[in-house]
Amino acid sequence: MGQLPPELQHCASEHYHPLSKLLSRMAQECFNDLGEMLTSMADIPSAQPNGLLPNGMGTHTGVNSLPDNSDANRQKKLLMMKFAHDNRGKFIKVLVLFEWARKASRDIVKMVDVNQWIQEQLVQGDHVTYDIYHTKMALAGMRQPNPDIRTALEILSAGKASWIPDLGFIPPEPMSSEKSRKLLRYMNTSLAIRLNIHETLPRHLRNWRIASGRASFVVPGEFELDATAFSEDASDQWHFIDIRLLFSPAPIVAADGQFYAFVKRQLDSILRQSGLSACFDFLHNFILTHKVSILRSQAFDLLRADWAGALRVEPVHRSLVVQYWLDRPGRKSWVEIGLSSGRSRNDKTSWRGSGVASLAIRWFRQGVEVKGIDLKVDWNNLSIERILKRVIALHVAHLLRSARNQITLRLAPRSWTKVNSVLSETEPCDCSLELSLGTLQNKTRVSIDPVTGRFELRPCTPPTARAERAINQSKDPLVTVSTALPHLLSSSLQDLIQQCAHRLGWKSATRYALRVDTVKHAVKLDVMQFALYAPRGWAPKTPGGMTTKWALAAVIDPAGESWWIFELGSRGTTVEFAEQVTTESLGQHKLPTNQKTLASIERIAAQFICFRVTDRALQKRGIPSFLERQLALRSITPRSGASQAALHGWVLRLRAPDLLNSKPHDEQWIESGLRITCHGFRTDYRNVWHIVSGTMIKSADIDMQKLMAGSTQKDITFSDNGAFSILLSTPFGEPIINQVTARLREIDRLRSFAITLKKRKMKLRASSLEQVEFQYGKDSKATVNFNQKGGIKVVFQDTNPHYRVRTFLNNIINEKSPGPPALRQDDHSALDRFCTTLMYTRPMIRIIDELQAGNPGNVKDPAIHAHSMGTYRFTYNNPMCSFDVRIRPKQDATYWHIEDNDGQESRPSAERNPNHKRIESLKTALHVLFRSQGEGWIGVRSGIIAELDGVPNALKKLQETVLSCAVEGGPEKNDNESSATLPNGKPKPPENGTIGVVNMQTQHDVITID
Repeated sequence: MGQLPPELQHCASEHYHPLSKLLSRMAQECFNDLGEMLTSMADIPSAQPNGLLPNGMGTHTGVNSLPDNSDANRQKKLLMMKFAHDNRGKFIKVLVLFEWARKASRDIVKMVDVNQWIQEQLVQGDHVTYDIYHTKMALAGMRQPNPDIRTALEILSAGKASWIPDLGFIPPEPMSSEKSRKLLRYMNTSLAIRLNIHETLPRHLRNWRIASGRASFVVPGEFELDATAFSEDASDQWHFIDIRLLFSPAPIVAADGQFYAFVKRQLDSILRQSGLSACFDFLHNFILTHKVSILRSQAFDLLRADWAGALRVEPVHRSLVVQYWLDRPGRKSWVEIGLSSGRSRNDKTSWRGSGVASLAIRWFRQGVEVKGIDLKVDWNNLSIERILKRVIALHVAHLLRSARNQITLRLAPRSWTKVNSVLSETEPCDCSLELSLGTLQNKTRVSIDPVTGRFELRPCTPPTARAERAINQSKDPLVTVSTALPHLLSSSLQDLIQQCAHRLGWKSATRYALRVDTVKHAVKLDVMQFALYAPRGWAPKTPGGMTTKWALAAVIDPAGESWWIFELGSRGTTVEFAEQVTTESLGQHKLPTNQKTLASIERIAAQFICFRVTDRALQKRGIPSFLERQLALRSITPRSGASQAALHGWVLRLRAPDLLNSKPHDEQWIESGLRITCHGFRTDYRNVWHIVSGTMIKSADIDMQKLMAGSTQKDITFSDNGAFSILLSTPFGEPIINQVTARLREIDRLRSFAITLKKRKMKLRASSLEQVEFQYGKDSKATVNFNQKGGIKVVFQDTNPHYRVRTFLNNIINEKSPGPPALRQDDHSALDRFCTTLMYTRPMIRIIDELQAGNPGNVKDPAIHAHSMGTYRFTYNNPMCSFDVRIRPKQDATYWHIEDNDGQESRPSAERNPNHKRIESLKTALHVLFRSQGEGWIGVRSGIIAELDGVPNALKKLQETVLSCAVEGGPEKNDNESSATLPNGKPKPPENGTIGVVNMQTQHDVITID
């Protein structure tokens, strides 16, 4: 079987016509013949009898019911017989053909394949004959005569051949250098006289020079022609010598090449017949055509390389059409390069002469020619890729500029949305459009692929991929870009807000079925997206069992995000009241969208709701009030470099006489102005703190001070200038008027009682304005003296553990030190921070006292140094190690973080000694400890995280673990010597067994513990 010839290629099925097609055509032909026959029969006139015919008798019957034998009837019958006979013969032939094909179909298929193969062999034979013929003709010019080696040897050896006859020619005398110089000088002079006097040169050949007996005509950017003439007479012929092309890429015209021979024959003939003008026209048109050919060749090279499938090159005679962005929807764009005649539109000749043809380029952008733009094509350095990049860069810049204009039209005059565009006229990859909505981090970058023309969005995320696909598949990408980009940025901004809200514990108010049109009507903005949130404490049950309808709305429009307070209807489908929460900085900078900003917005929104409810209650009673904005500053870290940020809050002002219903003859003990501020939720997130501030009349505040000096009331404070503050707690969403009225009346009663005590000369001993004694914990007491020259002074008993850190506490209460960052997040005053520090650090201070008391006489194991109230360092001498204990926040809780200093840059100088290495037993013990847990603490691989009440157990366990690894004899001598001095050469401060207070400003970054 391996010796059999290859199988014949079968004829494809599409080359066969099915039999059904033949039958349908015959049926159609038969029907057409039937129609023609009926038409012919209708055209034959029939004889009409005279008179009326009886009923039932017509022209089809003869007289006395005999058949009609008229000529017309016979002709009709002949037509019918002829039609039936002809079509019967055709169908009989088809039947015979069908029967034959059913029997011999396989053999016929084989015959068709054999015939096809024979025809292919004949065609291939003709091609081979044609190729052999042309190959032979092409080799004729390459044929070389056989060399005459015998004659060549004789001439090379003897200088002549004996068989070559001597014709008797006299050889010319050799020309000397002086004679050659004279001849060339004569030719130069002759050429100069002819060109300056006798020759009429076209204006494009007037840039010439003469040297070495030849005239060189220079046409910039095209060619340099060398020609000579042997006479001054203008009728004498010019002779071509050489040509050089003055553009790139261009071939080098070699004197021994075929192209040189072709050009020489053509130019000599033209110079002999028409002169220099015709020679210039020939070369000029030849160069222009050759430049178009070079560009066409470069275009095909691009089509085979990086631009494969992205270009369509169409050479048309002496022009070139390159179409780009083939897959882009809509009308096509292309570049057309061709020859311009150079003639004016009105066919008038300029004083310079007739115009000369030149290369021209036209750019069609989406089917429309772009006029009035300079593409800056360098015709001396030809590069179709550079031309395409220039055109595409202009096209990309036009698209991005149009998209930017459409987006900018939708923005408000004062908007936080930034649209920045970077455009280039030469490189399309450098063109981009950057759009940011809300914050600078929420941005996207739009660019266009120069090869495919498709829009690209960065960064690459699933939403941007969907938006990019929608833009590229739309019929009008520009319109889609102007709508898709804001929608994309609004979605990402809403996701960012959703993440921050989720961390704060906000709940989405999905039960409210608000429509976008309703929100647009309420806020008077072009709302793109919005979200309703219910922060913690915003949905409490009222005593009547009803749920409040307040919601915090994040509204996103083309100008960015804005925060609104909505009071919704009973069914949640309408907005009865809307107020915007202003969040701007003093320098008109947008506040970042983060958890801290949303927390501030939550507090201000809660303020407004409480004041709005109180204001409505006042209006029902007919009491005038005034709600004003207040600018509340908040700190910015120095590293951020931003201006001081601010948030707008509210203050409710009203008159005390209107609230107390005072009569004109009643004694006035309080000034008319009252100021109510809101300070957020309590820890139960059900009640809200309010502070009512006012000022007593000078004649009445002395009695109140004496009264409050002996009172245990802690929610009422008085100052020396008569100002007082009342701390009230009310359920969220309920008015505060009843409590304020009741508390003011209680103060009035206390004032009256103080006047009575003064009259009876009685003293109060419970408290005073200068000194307050208080107790925290079971057996911890402290005395705060306010009347001190250096500020507030805290006095502790000697047995109080906080006695050791009294300096730090004094700095905190005097606002000289901000206190631990983990404890001052929700503290509003120095006293708040002072009290919070006492409570949070009490377990830590107690365990420090116990650890030092447990090892009497041992001042180095451990040596404890307090850097601040929230930072302590425990150092051990045997074995040598150290640990930093810092207080850290995590969400709404606070923990102590015990961190090992091994390998840290901030470890003590003794541990930074290059000779020091931690013993293996201590490493193993700490490794086990940091992966275990106990009551109130847990190991975290590199340290311990302990609760406030669990830090004593953690430090005891750490003390036990470290001391269990102590080495007999103490640490090595060299370690002691290396640890005796600090890296800066200063001696190490002595350790006396007490907590060393480091008097320096130490910054510690807040680390969130996961």
